[in-house]
Amino acid sequence: MGCKILKPGFILNNHNRDENPLFESHDPSMMKDPISGCYYSYSTDTAITSEYQQGIPIRKSKDLINFEYIGRALSEKAIYQARDNGDFPPTEGFWAPFTEYTKNEYRMYYSATKAFGSWESRIWLAVSNSPEGPFENRGVVMDSWNTEPGSPNAIDPHIIEDEKGGKYLVYGSFFGGIYLKELDNETGMSKSSDPKETGKRIAIKPENSRLDGPEGAAVIFNPDTKYYYLFLSYGWLGENYDIRVGRSNSLWGPYLDYKGRDMNGLAHGLKLANSYCFEGDNPYASNQKNKNQSWTYDGFRGPGHGVAFFDEEDGEYYFVHHIRDGAEELKVENPESINPVTYIMHYMMVRKMKFINDWPVFSPEPYAGDDKIVGVGGSLSLKEQQNNESMGKEKIEGNWELIIMDDFDNHVKRSTRIYLSEDSILSFNKKTGKLHFLGESGNLPDVLKDGTGIILPCFDFENSCDSICITGLTPEGVAFWCKKRE
Repeated sequence: MGCKILKPGFILNNHNRDENPLFESHDPSMMKDPISGCYYSYSTDTAITSEYQQGIPIRKSKDLINFEYIGRALSEKAIYQARDNGDFPPTEGFWAPFTEYTKNEYRMYYSATKAFGSWESRIWLAVSNSPEGPFENRGVVMDSWNTEPGSPNAIDPHIIEDEKGGKYLVYGSFFGGIYLKELDNETGMSKSSDPKETGKRIAIKPENSRLDGPEGAAVIFNPDTKYYYLFLSYGWLGENYDIRVGRSNSLWGPYLDYKGRDMNGLAHGLKLANSYCFEGDNPYASNQKNKNQSWTYDGFRGPGHGVAFFDEEDGEYYFVHHIRDGAEELKVENPESINPVTYIMHYMMVRKMKFINDWPVFSPEPYAGDDKIVGVGGSLSLKEQQNNESMGKEKIEGNWELIIMDDFDNHVKRSTRIYLSEDSILSFNKKTGKLHFLGESGNLPDVLKDGTGIILPCFDFENSCDSICITGLTPEGVAFWCKKRE
């Protein structure tokens, strides 16, 4: 296969943030600055091997692949204000920021919680004239301090603009569910004068749910499909976190899963990703001197807390989330805990996001600039990019790895080998990359029959080479990933 120019933005088994800038990113968001054209990611205060600094870390990129760590966003004054916990110890870290450019200023919404695991939190708005700060606090937008257990938690902010230009705060967690609250467009503050005014609940877990959640919510609107999409996460963030989605004709809901069930108490949502492991003969990882020599690849754990965004310049959707290295050597066990396993090394991952039957799906592999080198439909070399007519069903024939998501089981999904032939495909569109699996005959697993997929070029992270992959949905609304193996 041809040599690629670009590679993914992070490498496993390198725990030096200066060398590997996407390392230590947790609860990331992404903004494309309309002034500079650069991408900025803001994330929760965290450090594993780096020196800890409070104040919201910033990472910057020109291509969504090569990032640099900039530093912290908040001013010393803003940090001092938001740390204030009254009679309780000062808040030691800030959570899950989301930043946008509007009204000629950069607005950052971030959370300060009373303590880890508490529903008593505040969402602050800080503003700046630069995406790199310093950001100064304007005030508290949502406040759940001194509220009763089961009340909505003022945490994990995201901003959605409706079709009329109104601004709304998406927030909440498993304590009281996910809420939507109207903001004042001019200031970005709460429309209500009372920061404790909650707004409307749009999602909460079913009563019989075995999964923690939901949390890490975000809403986007796709003008092509005319749907609002609610993304959120369930599970334990240290091991079996996931990413799910529901959709609605209205910003205020109801948000329904693939089978039409309301996510406000009746359904978790269509699962798009959970812990997974493709075969890895040559993973994109470091085994250099001073790195962890005992490290052995074992897939990824806990993708979650993600944000979808649309890049108007290239007309593509992307999804950014954190994910954890699944290596056994990096696992910490605590049998006394309600969550006995935690994979401690986490990274930011960016994926391409496509739509099938008006539902979002993710590329199986992290974004590596594939579209800048190869054409839609899976052409694998620059020469073939110039003559993309060569891409057809014959490219699909061969050995593939298959991963199938599961609606309730969030434990790691390991790939199985399947063989695809021309007879496996009912139809294929070279321009869009969309294909339909044959339903009446062929050698496919039953779950794939009549399924719809999109074929994409990719960098095979697990084997450090170019490849093609398929992301798709079965007729029952189960997400699946395939990756070709030579």
